[in-house]
Amino acid sequence: AYPQENVGVFVQRGRGGPLSVVEYSEMDAAMTTEINQSTGRLRYCWSNVCLHMFSLEFLNQVANSLEKDSVYHLAQKKIPSIHGYTMGLKLEQFIFDAFNYSPSTTLFEVLREEEFAPVKNANGSAYDTPDSAKLMLLRLHSRWVVAAGGFLTHSVPLYMTGVEVSPLSSYAGENLEAICRGRTFHAPSEISF
Repeated sequence: AYPQENVGVFVQRGRGGPLSVVEYSEMDAAMTTEINQSTGRLRYCWSNVCLHMFSLEFLNQVANSLEKDSVYHLAQKKIPSIHGYTMGLKLEQFIFDAFNYSPSTTLFEVLREEEFAPVKNANGSAYDTPDSAKLMLLRLHSRWVVAAGGFLTHSVPLYMTGVEVSPLSSYAGENLEAICRGRTFHAPSEISF
C-alpha cells in the first residue's frame, strides 16, 4: 500500500478491541502517512483487498445486528441532477462492517502482484483500470509459464503483454509443467487444455 491509495485499511479499535476497516475516504492525510516507529512501515498498512471468508450463520447474525445498529459510512458522491452533476452525501454500508461483530479475525499478507489488481477507474485513467488489471494478470501468468519450464516470445515489448492461463488448466500456477516444459508460447496467447 501507499499513502494515497484508495483502499480501506484494517485497524484495531482500542487496545484488545475488534478489528475493523476504515475506508480511505474516512482517513485524513496525517493518518495515511503515519509511520510505525518500531517497524518503519506505514502504521495503517494492512489493506482490505476485499477477499473475505465468512460463515452464513455469522452473516445472518451480522445482518440482524446491522439492521438494529444502523452503522453507516458517510461518503461524498457526484449525483446526477437536472442541472448536471452536484456533490451530495450518501450513507453506505459495506460487507467489511461485519468485522466489528467478529469474535476473531485472521489477516493474511499476500504478494500484491499475485493477489490484488484493483479496477476502480475507466480505461484511460492513470491507474486501477481494466487494462492495468489485465496486464497484471498476464504478467503473473507469464511468470507461471516460465517457472513451469516454458518460454515466451513476443512481438511487442513483454511489459505490455503476456500469456493468460485458463483457470481450467491451473488456478494458481500449479500443474503447468506438463503443458509448458520445453514449449514456447507467443504472447499474447491463452494456455488451456
